[in-house]
Amino acid sequence: MSKFIKRIINYILDRRRKKLENTLEQLKPRTYTNSTTKTHINASETMVLSTQTQKILETMDAEVRNIVKFCLTEPKLLLKFIEEKGTPVYRLSHAGKILKKIKEEEGFITPHKGLKALYLNFLTGLFCEKKLKISFSSREMFLISKGDINIYYMLHQFHKWYGFKKNLPGYDEKSQDLFKENLETDMPDSSVQEMSIEEILSLKEAIARDTQAAEFVIQLAKESTGARKALEKMKNEGGADI
Repeated sequence: MSKFIKRIINYILDRRRKKLENTLEQLKPRTYTNSTTKTHINASETMVLSTQTQKILETMDAEVRNIVKFCLTEPKLLLKFIEEKGTPVYRLSHAGKILKKIKEEEGFITPHKGLKALYLNFLTGLFCEKKLKISFSSREMFLISKGDINIYYMLHQFHKWYGFKKNLPGYDEKSQDLFKENLETDMPDSSVQEMSIEEILSLKEAIARDTQAAEFVIQLAKESTGARKALEKMKNEGGADI
């Protein structure tokens, strides 16, 4: 595996997946029936509705794989696809540093309300050659830096965007705010104990979406590297064991 691919996998695994696994471990002391979709609780029973979510998850990776298989060398095609599906795409110099001020990451950004939405609307209108919109409500968007696009990071964000478009749970503002806060800092046990059932379920959904996207990219990166090595061996030696 190339050093470049290792750096991508290390980023996703070490910084994200392990961090999120630690959070899930902290949430274990309080056990809940479900963490994949809507949970209805009344005085006498808890009813879990997860069938639709499970069906989407079962087919989603294959769908994303079919979309991105022609874009591994042309990530701009993914941006074009995203725009064609109705999500605005903005390119901004040093996007990551600017977005960090509001605890957002470069790439897919979910809808927001309040001051964060105002900041995003002002940012995209002022610096991205779009019409300036002063509003306390923002829609979903892709906001990435100008220049070369890291295809594996882009695929991670694309997978999350696709899940959002499929209406998977974990992309509402509360879930994402809890997720981004946890990604930036270690959550003390006292904070976990103070969280409501709704907050814990929301955080677990957001973690699940990000972890699924990470696993997808890791597997695709390994397959792509293996395919390139096999092709090189075929060219050099006339054959390869796959």
